[in-house]
Amino acid sequence: MRRELAVLLGGHAVATVERTRAGTLRLTYTGDGDGTPLSLSLPPGEVTHTGAPVHSFLDALLPESNGVRAAIGRAHGVDPGELLDLLGAVGRDCAGAVQLCPPADVAATLARSGSLELCPDGEIEVRLDAMELDEDSSWSMPGEHWSLGGTQGKVALRRQDGAWFVAHGAEPTTHILKPGIRRLRAQALIEHVSMRAAHLVGLDVAGTEYAAFRSQNAIVVTRFDRFTDAAGTVQRRHQEDLCQALGTEAKYEQYAGPSAAEVVRLLREASPRPAAARANVSRFLDGLIFNSVIGAPDAHARNYAVLLDGEEVTLAPLYDVATGLAYDQPAEQRVASMRIGGTFAFAQMDAAAWHRLADEVRVDRDELLARARQIAQLVPSAVSTALDELGGDPDAEQVRRRLEGPLAEHARGVVREPAHPRAAGA
Repeated sequence: MRRELAVLLGGHAVATVERTRAGTLRLTYTGDGDGTPLSLSLPPGEVTHTGAPVHSFLDALLPESNGVRAAIGRAHGVDPGELLDLLGAVGRDCAGAVQLCPPADVAATLARSGSLELCPDGEIEVRLDAMELDEDSSWSMPGEHWSLGGTQGKVALRRQDGAWFVAHGAEPTTHILKPGIRRLRAQALIEHVSMRAAHLVGLDVAGTEYAAFRSQNAIVVTRFDRFTDAAGTVQRRHQEDLCQALGTEAKYEQYAGPSAAEVVRLLREASPRPAAARANVSRFLDGLIFNSVIGAPDAHARNYAVLLDGEEVTLAPLYDVATGLAYDQPAEQRVASMRIGGTFAFAQMDAAAWHRLADEVRVDRDELLARARQIAQLVPSAVSTALDELGGDPDAEQVRRRLEGPLAEHARGVVREPAHPRAAGA
């Protein structure tokens, strides 16, 4: 069992993390760096942090799938159940700008010791195919939320000069390739269409493409936590998801995960200026509206993030956005990951629910409802445009037939006037 790792951020070894003799994880800031916190739940003003927030932050740097963790363990000869062992093996290219490595490897990691290995389409095809996609995938939803009923594999690669590369060591990746969620037909295509529609509506969202790698199709997501500097060097930008920021491992509000009100409270408290707080809250509410309008079943707190730079806190572009309305599912199982005005059920959302949410998060009732209705009006045509852009792809046309009608009806429904305004609290 590995006892200690160095934690790197922005070209500095900013902390150490260790497993104490009692088995607890302890993170200690070194005082180096520019003051950017590793996490809003681990402020550098407190030198030492222990227990659940440390575990939550580190655990979220690894794939959720136990199968993937087991594969990492086999490949590197480490215990798949031990966080520090896994992070010691693969922690040099995590989400955001944080890197973890054994103390002896700090200098090499800071020097970006690593290499790029050309990865042709045939090799990408093999990697995507190896994710054990279910040949019996269907148009039926396996449960209320995708993360509970299926797994989503992904491949992180570097795109440079029009070619794909595997990034070894401390070299950063630039894109995430996902073939879709097991057991769900055309899910990668649906995610791309949903993300593209969010862009067409005017929301800040990670860039996506829908691409074929020989026999395997995938959504290709541009990493917003990477950028290329003036010298042409790929650099990391620090970010964390909102479960990490709140120090919790639970992601669904139904199962003790964060609520919209808790997220808004965090954004207000963490933003350095009132104007920044207003902008962050507004963008989060836009994301919440969009996910509700498209009937997204997996828009939990781990699928929202903040960018961290010194004291600056900025809500990150939307990501992992996908409608569930193309799939067959009983109406009572169509639920959101965060409550809107006290309800998870999409069928129970209406104008009064948005008014109640406005009261909960302390924003203007009429302005929030007007914004929800504006986005609801724009989304159906944006989705149709995103499907048009795929140029008659057979899967896209099948998605169109299954999605366009239900989406238009759903979008009207979630912002409708309540049948009984007084009872609904309007």
